[in-house]
Amino acid sequence: MSDGPIIRPIFSALLFKAETTEGVDSLPVAADAIAIENESFTWSDPFTTETSSESRGDLVRGAPLVIGQPVTISFRSRIRGANQTYTALVRPPQHALLQACGRRGVFTAAVAATAVATAGAAPTLASPYVATAQAYVGMPLVASSGPNNGFTGFIRDYTAGRVAALASAAPAAYTVGDLVAIPANWTYAGTSPRSVADRATDHPSATAYWYEDGKLYRFAGLRGQVNVSGQSAREGFFEWTFTGVFLGDSDADLPAGLAPLLQTGPLLLQGAGITPAFTVNSGRLPISSFTLANGGALESPEDPNSAAGFDPAVIGAREPSLTCDPKATTKAARDSLGRLQAGTQFPASVVFSGGVGNRFAITLPTVQQTQSSPGTAGTLRTEQAAFRAISGGRDSNGRDIDSVWAFW
Repeated sequence: MSDGPIIRPIFSALLFKAETTEGVDSLPVAADAIAIENESFTWSDPFTTETSSESRGDLVRGAPLVIGQPVTISFRSRIRGANQTYTALVRPPQHALLQACGRRGVFTAAVAATAVATAGAAPTLASPYVATAQAYVGMPLVASSGPNNGFTGFIRDYTAGRVAALASAAPAAYTVGDLVAIPANWTYAGTSPRSVADRATDHPSATAYWYEDGKLYRFAGLRGQVNVSGQSAREGFFEWTFTGVFLGDSDADLPAGLAPLLQTGPLLLQGAGITPAFTVNSGRLPISSFTLANGGALESPEDPNSAAGFDPAVIGAREPSLTCDPKATTKAARDSLGRLQAGTQFPASVVFSGGVGNRFAITLPTVQQTQSSPGTAGTLRTEQAAFRAISGGRDSNGRDIDSVWAFW
């Protein structure tokens, strides 16, 4: 007979909340719950041991020394939106998680449909669009008239002269008078804080409570990194990894008032629309799956002046990489080896389509191919392709523009 009730991991909940003071429990409640995939939550051992090396007059080692160590937690969640029009207060469900991964969120209010001032593939926009360089990078530009009616492009470069270059090519050049709008949206982009004050804003720490069928595990001082993956015509996923300090475990019931998300996530699918789901070098790319890996580093500095002997995690450098498996084609249609050898740089974009408040897109303003290897899918030849995302500077909010994620 068991010595107590057996834990069922499926009966669980994750609460996640930003910390006011680094490493200090922020006391998350039911409203801070994050929907994650069943049985995807894992955590590393909060303790390690060192064997005694003292001479004892026999062949038996002494009692081991128990030492605390940084804890890593990881889990998987579906890409989902708030399922309503975004405002400064209505945020994507993953807001706190993304912030703790160093991806600072910025809300941009809707810009009403306005006539294009100058024609072209990169149209010049008119007031009320702001005359601020990189103000709209990564945001959707929705055409509601003209030859591109119904097309949503994603801005990869925006000048002080209001010229908007897009990551994926529009069906036709924009003409003067075409109406384009930016819907209310939240964008998230990586940050490289230049001061202590910036670091507190750009790389906030967080507390996580993991409830598992009668037990509670608490973690603080968490910072992390996140990868994105997806398959054709399916929902996408975030893959989260956080490192921090273990605060302890206890017996506790799941909190009351948990409100799970009921809607499905957006799909990696163009569908009946004209906005492509996956583009590289401004053109459609037929893939089965993709992964955008953060490629970052998390460090836990040793510190004897702390409770556990180390401080909360610190976010280090990152090396974002996009990998995918497009169907192979002729050299004339896609010269992958040629552009790899030449170091050619170009944009890429990934779009998950859904309803209002349940759409998600990744804009990579500049990527460079780093791999083109042969593969197969059934009887078809594929290309195992990889691209490095490169930062082209900062947007108007001081965020890096190597990879910008939008919810709208």
